[in-house]
Amino acid sequence: MSARPTGSRDAAPRCGLPGCGRPARYGFVAPGRNAALRCGRHGLTYAAVLRRALGIAGVVGTILFAINQLDVVLSGQVTPLVVMKIGLTYLVPFSVSTYSSLAASRLPPVPPPR
Repeated sequence: MSARPTGSRDAAPRCGLPGCGRPARYGFVAPGRNAALRCGRHGLTYAAVLRRALGIAGVVGTILFAINQLDVVLSGQVTPLVVMKIGLTYLVPFSVSTYSSLAASRLPPVPPPR
């Protein structure tokens, strides 16, 4: 085994999930718990982020659906295009909420070695 030099990428925090050795990009803090460090992939699937995004998508998406497509659905003129628009109506607030949560939880970059 060879030792890695000081200042290598090992100085960066790692994802906190067992078996994942990727650098941590996000840190999530819950009251009474230690910070949960996650890489990009596991940050996207972090339970608190998903729970919040699904809740926001449900509320905001339903309001937007009622404003934009409810009349078409009630009149019985649903087409594949309308179904796609309904899906996007929920996907957009889900994506914005997920992005916002991850942006707020992003760890500062590790400075390069000198």
